[in-house]
Amino acid sequence: MSGVTRLFPGVRALDSVHLAVDYGEVHGVLGENGAGKSTLMAIASGALEANEGTVTLDGQVLSGANPDRARQLGLAIVRQEPALLPDLTVAENLYLGVSPDKRPGSLRLEEWATEQLRLWSPDVPVRATDRVEQLPPQHRFIVEICRALSQDPKILVFDEPTEHLLKDEVEILFDHIRDQVARGKAVVYISHRIGEVKQITDRMTILRNGRTVGTYDTNDLSEDQIVSHIIGRDLDVYFPERGLVHTEGEPVELHGFTARGLAPLTTRFVPGQIVGLAGIEGNGQRELLRALAGIERSGGTLAIAGRRLSRYRHRSAVRNGVVYLPGDRHNEGILSGLSVRENISLRNLLRLSSAGWVSGARERRLVAEVLEDYNVKTPSPDTLIDSLSGGNQQKALIGGALSGEPRLFLVDEPTQGVDIGARSEIYRLMRAAAERGAVVIVLSSDAAELSGIADRILVFSRGQVIRDIEGEEVSERAITSTIVTTDSERLRGEQGTRRFVNWMAGDSAPVAVVGGLVAVLAIVGFAANPMFLGERNVAGVLTLAAVLALVAFGQLLVLLTGGIDLSTGPLVGLVVIVASFYLIDGATLFQQGAGWVLMFLTALGIGAVNWVLIDIVKLSPIIATLVTYMGVQGISLTLRPSPGGVISGAVLEPIRAMLGPIPASFLVVLVIGLLLGWLLKRSRWGIVLRAVGSDSEAARVNALNPRAVRLLAYLGSSLFAAFAAILFMSQTAIGDGRSGITFTLLSITAAVVGGASVFGGRGSFVGALLGAVLVQVVNALTVFMRLTPDWQYYLVGGMTLGAVAMYSIARNRAAARVG
Repeated sequence: MSGVTRLFPGVRALDSVHLAVDYGEVHGVLGENGAGKSTLMAIASGALEANEGTVTLDGQVLSGANPDRARQLGLAIVRQEPALLPDLTVAENLYLGVSPDKRPGSLRLEEWATEQLRLWSPDVPVRATDRVEQLPPQHRFIVEICRALSQDPKILVFDEPTEHLLKDEVEILFDHIRDQVARGKAVVYISHRIGEVKQITDRMTILRNGRTVGTYDTNDLSEDQIVSHIIGRDLDVYFPERGLVHTEGEPVELHGFTARGLAPLTTRFVPGQIVGLAGIEGNGQRELLRALAGIERSGGTLAIAGRRLSRYRHRSAVRNGVVYLPGDRHNEGILSGLSVRENISLRNLLRLSSAGWVSGARERRLVAEVLEDYNVKTPSPDTLIDSLSGGNQQKALIGGALSGEPRLFLVDEPTQGVDIGARSEIYRLMRAAAERGAVVIVLSSDAAELSGIADRILVFSRGQVIRDIEGEEVSERAITSTIVTTDSERLRGEQGTRRFVNWMAGDSAPVAVVGGLVAVLAIVGFAANPMFLGERNVAGVLTLAAVLALVAFGQLLVLLTGGIDLSTGPLVGLVVIVASFYLIDGATLFQQGAGWVLMFLTALGIGAVNWVLIDIVKLSPIIATLVTYMGVQGISLTLRPSPGGVISGAVLEPIRAMLGPIPASFLVVLVIGLLLGWLLKRSRWGIVLRAVGSDSEAARVNALNPRAVRLLAYLGSSLFAAFAAILFMSQTAIGDGRSGITFTLLSITAAVVGGASVFGGRGSFVGALLGAVLVQVVNALTVFMRLTPDWQYYLVGGMTLGAVAMYSIARNRAAARVG
């Protein structure tokens, strides 16, 4: 990389940076937060385009922002924030992470993925079928690393790879790095952990303020010299002296306090004390921290400042001066899409507001103090927090949390992703919070960090506190020896409940639930009137369900990409109206042929307009398709202000064909639904469709084209509306400007009841088909039970609400069990 410069609004992130990496070496890249390390690697991997300079990979120039080209040239990257698709399985993420020539066939995808995972370790703690959103952070990093290794790259980039890994996992990673170098590969290693850099790298390049300080042989520099080069001055990194315990203050007391996976705990934390939580990941320490924050359910008794709190939840925690700083900064810490100012202010709204109004002067003063005291590098307080480096995001969160003078400060991995120049400052600020009378509880995977900052350490194993270390006994050796020599046994968990929740969070549950509901309602209808299951009613229900299912299939295509299409209902009516002008008795063969072509061109035109409004004009999907909804409806009423244009019976007769008591159209739709369902799970098309809806930006850096995928989705939605119109005209037989509009909301209902997520990435074509059947069964049931027409809306609306709530709760609970 030569003369690489990258500009952001108000910031020169990189200024003529040079980096040369040889094959057969591990090359470290070091620098403070905001020095430009991740930006440099984003340019190298094709995720960003440099404003100036040249990027050369394996002797060939990489032009522009093109992740696919970078991958073709032999570069793979493990990002600081893994670019994984949360709604996809581990196997599907691995599949998208490699070039087409290395991808397996669909029938052996899971087998291939398992082989790639076992290259990491024979007892890898991740399964190919696991959904990524349900993996703890360290397991996501393992998947990200395995994905990069699966590509068998010539150049391998690691950006802060060990931040979430356990000690034994770090050693496994280093073994893989050494193996890559022994095979003649080039490895770029970015880390804040100087000890790791000294251990694994051959040479290093140091960046400061977006510029190259120099390139050095690793053995030529001591750790102190590296620090001096990084920050441009000498720095004595130290832990602050331990303070005095406030024995006169009110302690935080726990009596039989329990949480998921945590045995009852009785203890007290004294003001002025920093308490460390240690142990191998997943042994109860994080569950305790989150339960104290009121985020996870807890049992037993908790007392803060003398107040015993029952039914302890996050709201009561905040009211009683509890502040929690999560370790998963990306998903739980920052409020993506909001500014730095808003992220700081939202943690201090009670201090900044009066009678519900935020004081602008107080807010500006607080934010300015936090930015200055915590050295947060940002162009302005109103810059989106997403655009800051990971370290600056962390410092902004810590500053916002500590500025509220908490009674109980809970912090998960406080220096994760924070450069060495800021760590001692963070330690000092936590000590200062304790000296002001707060109880500070710190969870860290770094035993040296805990032994340096904490007055007392609780060591966890298998959901229990196995040792309470205080005073002069606190040391890294004491923590480590306790962890490795324990023989405690884990308490038996609620495995049956966990399996049920995970099943409900999956894609098969909606199909089973909706299918069961259809069966129950059929029995209820038969009990009310045996004719409910008569041939005539069944044929009518399935005929209507076939039309709705086709519209729902199109709606699902768009929902899977994270969009929505409100224009489908009016479009069905418009296509029928077009048919009513051409597919009529007396029309010539040419006229009828032109009519069929015009029907589909009309549908494709509306789909293209939707895409242009969303991806080119940048309107939100709901606004864009609402515009086309009204436009299409206006065209329909202009063409057919009153019903007219009888469609030829010769055209309608084949569409109305029956196979026994079952409409042929329904059987065709059933086959289409099954085929699409298989393709959605087993084909590249289906994986890509779900990937874009799961995380559009992550899909882009995985060398996909989200805009092209959304174009195909909206065109597909309109085409399915056209096919639905063909079935629909066999029922109406006439052009009507007011027909079809109900399909918009009913198609959304069918797709969502069938398991689709309105946020994208999740859905089932079989579920959408069953959802369409369910809607029509409900409508028929209200007639047979002699209910008023308004009950159709009550029942359909209630089903939609219930389905969304049930699936969301199950998916959230499954995700909450991470770790």
